[in-house]
Amino acid sequence: MVHFKCYPTSNPDYVWPYCPSFGAAIAFCMFFGIVTFAHITQGIIYRRAFTIVVIMGATWETAGYAFRAVSITKQLNSTIFTVQLLLILLAPLWINAFVYMVLGRMIHFYLQPDKAIGIRARNITKMFVWFDVFSFLVQLIGGLMTNSSNPLKTQRLGIHIYMGGVGLQLAFCLIFVLLAASFHRSVKRANRSTPAPLLLPRYGHSPSDDDLPTTGAADMGKATPSFDFSNGSSPTAALRLLYTVYAVLSLIVFRNIYRLIEFSLGVLSSITTHEWYAYVFDAVPMLIALVIFNFLHPCRTIRGPRSDFSEENKAIKEAKRAKKLAKKEGKKAAKKERLVTKNEEKERRKQRAAGRIGRGTHQELRDEYGV
Repeated sequence: MVHFKCYPTSNPDYVWPYCPSFGAAIAFCMFFGIVTFAHITQGIIYRRAFTIVVIMGATWETAGYAFRAVSITKQLNSTIFTVQLLLILLAPLWINAFVYMVLGRMIHFYLQPDKAIGIRARNITKMFVWFDVFSFLVQLIGGLMTNSSNPLKTQRLGIHIYMGGVGLQLAFCLIFVLLAASFHRSVKRANRSTPAPLLLPRYGHSPSDDDLPTTGAADMGKATPSFDFSNGSSPTAALRLLYTVYAVLSLIVFRNIYRLIEFSLGVLSSITTHEWYAYVFDAVPMLIALVIFNFLHPCRTIRGPRSDFSEENKAIKEAKRAKKLAKKEGKKAAKKERLVTKNEEKERRKQRAAGRIGRGTHQELRDEYGV
């Protein structure tokens, strides 16, 4: 039986603005732990490196509520309190990053060329992950400053910085929705017609002219690939996964709006002094988001040669290697040419020197015999 004591909130060493529930912390630690184990298992089964991102999000949530339980038993320890707070505040950023990566892979998997609003799928993933990292750092700095051991002025500044980070995250989510909507339109067009415009069949290689259906003169030479219904790669499957992305993103946005409202009301608002708000508007939405990805895992739909950027990465590496080799061979050829030129120049100098010596010798003979 765990025993702990809640102190009056007026106590300057007390880090909690209320008497926290140990049972709730343990329960959500268990819930997130089960979900984390499920995601780890799925990551092993599907063998996709990018699933590490969602595993990290689930792990941080689990660790956050584990540290929360420990902090409840040590309610005067500000370090443990800060650790649990940061883990819970920052864990959704991992889930957000996973959402970005899923859409990037969907665009790469289904569309040819793999673009949305003119942006390559590969660049979409990189761009939004870096956006997420920047937002992560801003929120981390703000979260560290909200430590109860800091002066009240510093805590307020930390709250404003954290809110700025959450605001950035929401802005990036809005841009992301525009990209998702562009992809959504392509998939809906595919769902209404066959062959589906702009949708790439999984040939297992870059499509050649023989792979693509012929087009009329009105198409102005543009290729219109057919859609491959094998391995679940149908417009219906694409829409189902896209709606999953929308659902998870909506939960993240909902949670972020709650955090913005919470921190905008100040350190000791009615929201921050009641624990149930944090569980209902943060813990529950993030748990649901992770469970959704358990039951509708992206790797169940995105399977095959174009399910990630590995083939493209391999092609890029080979192109770089070929370019480097060609550059090296070019340097060797240039060096050899310079050496040949140098040798030829030496030979010409020798010949000229030999000619001058010969002329000098003939002149001496003439002078001696008076010729």
